[in-house]
Amino acid sequence: MIKNFDTQLQVSLRALREVVAPSLEGAEKHVVEQLHLAIATLDFVKARMPEARRYYRMELRSYLDLSKDALSVAGPELADDSAALAAIVQDGAALLLNPEADLPDYEEANARIREALTQLSGRAVGKVCQEALETMILQHSADILLQARKWCIPFGFETNPDALPAEKWL
Repeated sequence: MIKNFDTQLQVSLRALREVVAPSLEGAEKHVVEQLHLAIATLDFVKARMPEARRYYRMELRSYLDLSKDALSVAGPELADDSAALAAIVQDGAALLLNPEADLPDYEEANARIREALTQLSGRAVGKVCQEALETMILQHSADILLQARKWCIPFGFETNPDALPAEKWL
């Protein structure tokens, strides 16, 4: 049994490309499309698995920076929501210091922060801090989205991948 994930993926991809795909000649279009989607997904996992922990840590740092700025803008006016976000920020910062943290931990922390930021932004509607908060969120989000697009380059959807900024997770 092969214990190395990279080798397992390489063997599986080769089997799908060289054995399964040719045997599907004449199959219904949706069957062939599903095979190609599965191959693309496995290619993506193979390419990104070695970098996944660094990517999710980079993403968490980005959301923590965004959250700290959001707290400085909305904190005084939205005390309850700000307190909830501050607690989540504290948990996220502690997670970055935890050497045992794994991918699901980072994914969960990022989701919690996004949810808290969404709630904070929703509560800011009609408040004095609304415009400043929304502007700040958009500014931070631009960089986060560019990094997410860079992360997804292996899928092949970027028309000009060289125009994207350098990976911040490396």
